[in-house]
Amino acid sequence: MNGFCSRDPEWKKAFVGYVEKEREITGEWFLPMALSTVDLDGRPAVRMVSPRGFVGDGFLRISKDDNGQWTSDVLTICTHAKSNKVQELVNTNDVQLVAYLPHTGIQIRLGGNANLLFHPDNPNHSSLSLDMRQRVWPRNEAASDNKDEGDPALVNGCDVDLDVEYIREQAYLNHSPVRQAWYSWPPPGRTRAADSSLYPTEISKIADKAEMEKYEMNARRNYVLIFIDVNKVDIVDLKQSTRKIYTRRGDTTWSALNVNP
Repeated sequence: MNGFCSRDPEWKKAFVGYVEKEREITGEWFLPMALSTVDLDGRPAVRMVSPRGFVGDGFLRISKDDNGQWTSDVLTICTHAKSNKVQELVNTNDVQLVAYLPHTGIQIRLGGNANLLFHPDNPNHSSLSLDMRQRVWPRNEAASDNKDEGDPALVNGCDVDLDVEYIREQAYLNHSPVRQAWYSWPPPGRTRAADSSLYPTEISKIADKAEMEKYEMNARRNYVLIFIDVNKVDIVDLKQSTRKIYTRRGDTTWSALNVNP
């Protein structure tokens, strides 16, 4: 996290603050969350995922020229292009994610829409349906001073050069070599093959250069970055017995309501 600005919604500040408190105790950098989707038979399907962070924050810069001046409330997760969840999300992109932080006693539930970005060489690749230009804002709001607010090339009064493929690539590169290798494996959930060479633990350790390049390309093609356009957040503090629900308004601002836990 590069620090907050006044445009950051209250729920994001709370979310990051609670996660950082938990991290101080556990040492775990990425927060595991349960992702719920609807399978192709209409039944709920849930699995654990590790969000990569918010677009604009940390290594998820919006372009190669971004020096940390942009931020957003769009959360990212990733998956294998041949995972069952991909077809589930293509079919129904409404999702929920939930995390419980046992040391701080916080439960966080996020609801929203999943928007998938495939590698350009993947047959499923298409333009991102989410208009990311309307979901980012300058971290330093003084940057918008003296800009023409009526210029359609500006976002929040500022020039923005947003490259979603750059964001996807940075998310991939910031995985461990072991995790990157997993994306070169055969489709998840299928019968495991007897040939152990199909399951490299690290692509860079493959002796044959041509084979190494093939697996590296497969890993990149299979890497899907998912942008979660959050529209509802439910945070429960079990130690304080408080609960607050945040809901996105149509103009991208947020309402907050204290409710019974």
